Amino acid sequence: MAAINPASLAATSAASPVGKAGQPRPRGERFSEVLSKPTIGHGPAPSPLNANPAGELLTRLQDGGRRLDRIIAEARKGATFRPRELLAMQAEVYRLSEEISLINKVVEEGVSSVRRVWSLQV
Repeated sequence: MAAINPASLAATSAASPVGKAGQPRPRGERFSEVLSKPTIGHGPAPSPLNANPAGELLTRLQDGGRRLDRIIAEARKGATFRPRELLAMQAEVYRLSEEISLINKVVEEGVSSVRRVWSLQV
């Protein structure tokens, strides 16, 4: 599954967002700064000899969750977002939910396989 880079969507807006009632947004990371941090699926490729796909997938999910937590914290501080930023956030949430769904299916198949092995009579 190709990773969506929401930073490229958010980087196109030039004006500074404002908070409630036209007030400047509270100090902290801007939405585009949060999204510009390393994204899931980017970085050096793992060595085939030391590859741990399950661990890497869980790490990517944790990183994505942290990014979304930062964005939600910004929103709770009163930050407003442009439609492009909201679309990028929606794409990130969708991608993470699809990865979680995939993990769920893999775990279910693994558990089912273990149960079949245990039920074999020797």
